[in-house]
Amino acid sequence: MPIPFRPITRLLTRTLHPAPRIDLAAVEGFFKIMAGGDTSQGAMITVNHYSAPDFQAWWFVIPISAVVPTDIHWVVTAGWNNPGWMKGISRWLFPRGARLVNFTSMPAMPPDPAEAMQRAAAVRDVLRYANQTPQAVIGMAPEGADQPGGVLGNLPPGVGRFMYLISQSCPNILPVGVWKEQSCINLRFGKPYQLEMPSGLSAHARDLLVGDIVMHHIAMLLPEKLRGRYSGSASTSGSV
Repeated sequence: MPIPFRPITRLLTRTLHPAPRIDLAAVEGFFKIMAGGDTSQGAMITVNHYSAPDFQAWWFVIPISAVVPTDIHWVVTAGWNNPGWMKGISRWLFPRGARLVNFTSMPAMPPDPAEAMQRAAAVRDVLRYANQTPQAVIGMAPEGADQPGGVLGNLPPGVGRFMYLISQSCPNILPVGVWKEQSCINLRFGKPYQLEMPSGLSAHARDLLVGDIVMHHIAMLLPEKLRGRYSGSASTSGSV
């Protein structure tokens, strides 16, 4: 049996000083609508893969999971790519930890062709969860890796297509921006939206467009200095 993750995150979040700045009204309002809506439709939470010298990226999973009033099935890394002895330990430890709390571990970014089978299996696991769980909530950081200076980076190939597939069962996308300022973690939840794709797009074009839309929604929640190339307007923003 998986270990319940939310109670752990609520406890850990209380240990943060100063307390995180979180717009609770935004997230509570969204999930009230979800609770009274179509029980076959789920949601996808998308967040920037933020890290800083005193903030490891995995920490953003904790306060988000603590304030969202339902279980989140996070897509997490199956191990680090950096050279050294920690790489081997992380690739043994992380997938086992993910299974304990019912997360899906995905091979680290950027994609390694040698890990194509493991990546495909992880994609199938996420889609199976999204399809079979009533009002499933999938959480992921599309960039998949730390970015220099915490500035938004380009998405690895295929991530946009992956999110589009998830959106078929989890059409309601809730963007989240996370950053640290003056020793305080900031979480800003945006307005939920759904993807609208023009007809006739190739798989590659859809991959790029979905990634662009998702990252622009996240960027608008961040300070200007962290938005990177997503500081302008997206070619389309999806529908509310």
